Amino acid sequence: MTEAKAYEVLRNALTDEVMKQERMRMVAMVERKNRELLAALGLEFLLDDSKTAERLVLYKEFHHIPGDHVWQAMQFVFRVARNGADESDQQVKAHYLELIYRTLFTSPMVKTPHIPEQWWETPLGIACRVVESGISSCMNIIEMLD
Repeated sequence: MTEAKAYEVLRNALTDEVMKQERMRMVAMVERKNRELLAALGLEFLLDDSKTAERLVLYKEFHHIPGDHVWQAMQFVFRVARNGADESDQQVKAHYLELIYRTLFTSPMVKTPHIPEQWWETPLGIACRVVESGISSCMNIIEMLD
């Protein structure tokens, strides 16, 4: 399979709807973990603050929210996985990958993310692997998607 064909397969597989589902899954996981951590400090009510709750609703509903956050990072990796990277993408890819990995796979006492092997088969995992290691690193999964 050529790289051009592989990107076409990923464009068809990693749709905006798939990206939204991944965002909702990620938001639910992060919100659950934040509630657990805040409850450990006796501060679980902070996520129910009206400004915080409003921001979470916006985060779940809108396609684009300005700023440097994990949703911006997810949009970046999905775009690159679907269309390839250009020179400017090379400058920010490490930052966005680290933001995703740190957000989803670190705990308070661990600085290095521990990423479960099965995660690399999720839509977000595939997109991150393409950004990190190139489309050729995912050819077996892409061929299965085709």
